[in-house]
Amino acid sequence: MAYLPTLTIFAITSHAFGWPGLGLDGKHLLVTSEVRAWLMVIAQLCSLAMFILAWRLIEHRTLRDMLLPHSRILWRPLLLGLFMGAGGIALVVLGMMAGGCLRLTWGSITISGHASLAGVGFLIASSFLGPLTEEIESRGYLFQNVFRGWGCTVATIVTALVFAGRHLQNPHVSALGIINIILISIGLTLGMLRLWSLWYAIGWHIAWNFSLSFVFGLANSGYSPESFGLAGASVFSSALSGQTWLTGGGFGLEGSVVATVVVGLQIIFLWRFVGRSS
Repeated sequence: MAYLPTLTIFAITSHAFGWPGLGLDGKHLLVTSEVRAWLMVIAQLCSLAMFILAWRLIEHRTLRDMLLPHSRILWRPLLLGLFMGAGGIALVVLGMMAGGCLRLTWGSITISGHASLAGVGFLIASSFLGPLTEEIESRGYLFQNVFRGWGCTVATIVTALVFAGRHLQNPHVSALGIINIILISIGLTLGMLRLWSLWYAIGWHIAWNFSLSFVFGLANSGYSPESFGLAGASVFSSALSGQTWLTGGGFGLEGSVVATVVVGLQIIFLWRFVGRSS
């Protein structure tokens, strides 16, 4: 249902403001990188609104029931999530550099004009709205409802499978990438339960996505900055070489066996040293 308001907004803007414009044939919309990025923003906003409305109007529950409290202590799980997400990417990058399959050089911000507008849209969609929306959909709405009926273990497995399934249509998807996405989902769910806060998963997801795209300039689940015309929008420029199971290929670091090891270590850390069993 979230696609209905998305398409409505898209139709209104194209008719009233000429955005996006028409191609040379005058019949088809011109879907540029800028349009794709901001269409992602619109779609995510609509999807987020639909899930929150369903939670409030159909489930008759508050955001606090989604483990999304509005309190002064929310920054603790949020900061831990940010640290774990950014630290996880840093460990994967260091491991790949040590293995000789990744080389980093300083990047140079070269985007301007319409590319900068696409960059802002891609930043909002991939690093902020995307993580927030996906976590509310999966560990918020889905997990909590399955948990009420079937318990914690089944809810964790179902959430991981659905979360990974949403990535099956991504470009350059691989079997190892899907396995890693399942492990990531389990780790995020465990962190949420240990800290009793969805803010941990949101913080981890934001830091992971931002670090991939805008710090190291690498593909995030198959979507690279270059695919949106944003080459040169990251702090570092990365060059990959070697076997796909080591580099992740076009799917990004999430398709690398190094990520499997790092995410596995994070799961062990959360299980042994963080919080307590729910």
